[in-house]
Amino acid sequence: MSFEWNTERIQNDNVLKLWIGGEVTIYYASEFKEKLDSILKESWKSIELDLSKISKMDTSGLQILLALKKEAKSKNSTVRFVNHSHAVLKLIDLYGLTGFLRDKIKLQKEDLKEFSFLYGTGKN
Repeated sequence: MSFEWNTERIQNDNVLKLWIGGEVTIYYASEFKEKLDSILKESWKSIELDLSKISKMDTSGLQILLALKKEAKSKNSTVRFVNHSHAVLKLIDLYGLTGFLRDKIKLQKEDLKEFSFLYGTGKN
């Protein structure tokens, strides 16, 4: 199973809402990066990526998302990640990227014990 892709373009506000699902792993990294690069070629004020449907993600998928944020910033655009799936949260917590990403992360009560999200937030 590869990753899934769906977009909603809000022309008035120059915002792109993007849903990504499935597996975002090294096996699909090249195709995933190409799709995101094609979006960056357009001039969006803001890009919002809904990550709730990602069932599996590895470091290569996370690196591509981080590169997207960096590239967008250089083009005076913003990228926000929303509705992080459990697979994404595990990597963010593992690499201590909460402070770097600066995205709002919503956790279910049952997930509070599993994740610390302290590294990089100045609270450790």
